[in-house]
Amino acid sequence: MKKNVVILAAGDFPKRGGVAWCMLESADAVVCCDSAADAFRRRFSREPDAVVGDCDSIKGSFGNLVRFSEQETNDLEKAVRYCRGKGWRKPVLLGATGRREDHTIGNVFRAMSLGLEIVSDYGRFIPFSGRKSFAVRKGAAVSIFATDPATKMVSKGLEWPLAGVEFKNLYCATLNRATGGSVVIESDRPALIYFAR
Repeated sequence: MKKNVVILAAGDFPKRGGVAWCMLESADAVVCCDSAADAFRRRFSREPDAVVGDCDSIKGSFGNLVRFSEQETNDLEKAVRYCRGKGWRKPVLLGATGRREDHTIGNVFRAMSLGLEIVSDYGRFIPFSGRKSFAVRKGAAVSIFATDPATKMVSKGLEWPLAGVEFKNLYCATLNRATGGSVVIESDRPALIYFAR
């Protein structure tokens, strides 16, 4: 059973030596979304375990293409479907941010709905619901996003507590800070937390 599975999207490629690069380098399986396969092969001199999508933007030839011709979902959702079909339930998403802002925003909230963690050179997005505890460094930048305005949250370990926050917009709980080594948040609906590196 492959434990460390990475989905690589076609945003900014992880920087050599960074956290995202190390995750990619040590992954048990790498599943590339379409053209991310070209970038992966160029930097690692090897084939990804699978190249998933409609395969309309790949420049090279790959023997491990998994084509989905339907256009109702994007390549990221197709890659998740492929991973879950293999029994890989918790892949981590890299390369989801950067290059095109519209893709970044779409990927972040699509990953939230799919329950995927995103890791970039700058931070980490983690979807959650219920009560969760996160280990952080004191003073770390923390932002919380809730897409449902009826979301109710309480927190411990944030400079500006979340109790009573009305999620009238996506940015009302951003730009917070950790006051110690952990942040505990309880949410009655799915939400997303971002920790800056």
